[in-house]
Amino acid sequence: MSKQTLIVIFGGPSAERGVSLNSARSLLDHIPRGDWEWIPLYVDQNKHFYKISLAQLYSNTPSDFDFKLQEMASYLQEDELEDILKSTTLVFPVIHGAFGEDGELQSFLEQRQVPFVGSSSTACRQLYAKHIAHAKMQELGMAVWPQLVVERTTPLKIIKEFFLKEGFYKGVLKPALGGSSLGVDVVESADVACAYVEKRFSIGESGPFIIEPFCLGREFTVVVMEEKEGVFVLPPTEIVLKERGGILDFRAKYLPTARVCYKTPATFSSEIHREIRQKAEQIFSAFHARDFLRLDGWVMPEGNVFFTDCNPLSGLEQNSFFF
Repeated sequence: MSKQTLIVIFGGPSAERGVSLNSARSLLDHIPRGDWEWIPLYVDQNKHFYKISLAQLYSNTPSDFDFKLQEMASYLQEDELEDILKSTTLVFPVIHGAFGEDGELQSFLEQRQVPFVGSSSTACRQLYAKHIAHAKMQELGMAVWPQLVVERTTPLKIIKEFFLKEGFYKGVLKPALGGSSLGVDVVESADVACAYVEKRFSIGESGPFIIEPFCLGREFTVVVMEEKEGVFVLPPTEIVLKERGGILDFRAKYLPTARVCYKTPATFSSEIHREIRQKAEQIFSAFHARDFLRLDGWVMPEGNVFFTDCNPLSGLEQNSFFF
């Protein structure tokens, strides 16, 4: 019996390329070698595909790949890429951020009828865009955290009116399209929020951005898995930051630190646990997600549960929430 082939696609154009590289390594570390043949495909910042060796997969950072691609990897022309994809048993995309989670790569695979792990292109587009996911959860009748979407054409006075209407002073500014807590800033006032927005657009960031009130609740994340028998929601993990008033930034997520503590299962009441898991399953089904999904949210002091971020491709590093 011939070996089955598993293509792992990693890298990509976003700032989360390093996380993607670690996810690819971790994934292959956990897949039994058995009868599977592994084919790593690296995607550079221009969305060009390269076939690399397993040995190269374990060499340092994405910058090293870019530096050595011409001499150590095989650039795949479009017809070569299609031949490899169509001859494989399964594709596992582990590109985080743009191209990998926004549905573009999934659409590319769907058009060529290539089987892959994870949600469809339609589901990814809706889950990845925070403002679109927010609107859909609101349509489902779920409680949502106040949110303002800021485009390049949004008058700054709208930001000030949002702060005044919601009655808060401290807020959070983050990209509507992005993950890994990259580009997330705490803004101490409406004026600071306006200045940050102006600066980001002036340096070429395209947006849109989201502004939310700073949350003083208890943060959690929860993983939903799809099995043959249906959907299974794992116990939620509580995220506890040592310094009050901070955020779970990129360094706290991915680097060794004493700033953050994870509690699995979360130290919520059994009623809150049930509500989180029921709503997580509801979101998974409503978005027509597939295989797995990670959701982030908050439990407020009065017991209200909010979901704020949906991750169609959770990080697969060995210290990530998924593991």
